[in-house]
Amino acid sequence: MTAWVDGRFVGDGAVPRATSARPGPFETMGAECGAVRLWPHHLARLAAAAQRFGLPFAAGPELRAAAAELLRQDGHDDGILRLALVPAGTAVHVVLTTRRRSPARSVRLLPTVVAPVPGEPPRDAKLWPRPFYDAVLQQAQDGGADDGVVVDADGAVLETATGNLWLRLDGVWVTPPLDGRVLPGIARAHLLAAARRVGLPVAERACDLADLHRAEALAHGNAVYGPRAAALLPDGVPAVAIVDSELGPLWRQPPVD
Repeated sequence: MTAWVDGRFVGDGAVPRATSARPGPFETMGAECGAVRLWPHHLARLAAAAQRFGLPFAAGPELRAAAAELLRQDGHDDGILRLALVPAGTAVHVVLTTRRRSPARSVRLLPTVVAPVPGEPPRDAKLWPRPFYDAVLQQAQDGGADDGVVVDADGAVLETATGNLWLRLDGVWVTPPLDGRVLPGIARAHLLAAARRVGLPVAERACDLADLHRAEALAHGNAVYGPRAAALLPDGVPAVAIVDSELGPLWRQPPVD
């Protein structure tokens, strides 16, 4: 496999590893036919994170061209692209890598309660390392699920380890608010904007375990797969087709830059 590091295509063995205590912002994107349609939104979030954490980052058009070429070289035109800022010593490397995307299917979710990790990066930024979310994912997988629902100490249901959470409550698609504990997902923002344009009822409000269990449907959303039907384990809400019929068309709408 090939990677792209600081303007050069290299073997994946030459990808730099983080050697600094500084957090490294990254973006994970889904490609279709060699293109990432939400690219400007990913780039804007990465630039904001770089500025927030004092990391240099300036992206020109050559970065998008490199991403398309890397997807082509790796044979991942419909795969997953990762763009990362990797602090190593006094340098900050810009790294592009790709991997295959698994076939889309419903997601099995399990509520998890994970203690905060001392010194963990803030949850409202997409940063590496991710000890808290790694623990959420591991707890869920140990219970036979694909992903874990983050349940905070106050009982709030927030998100999952790898995506934002959607609950269909009384005919309204609800997602937890951006209160500093939830990642402002690229797919989340796209779905909210698209829903409001077409008049599909959506809301951003606090949710708890009671909401999670009484939901008419659940959806797991991220920028790799879009919204996917989710089932709540062990005996909760089943995966239902209304996710595809209501949220699916929103995901396929052209983004507004």
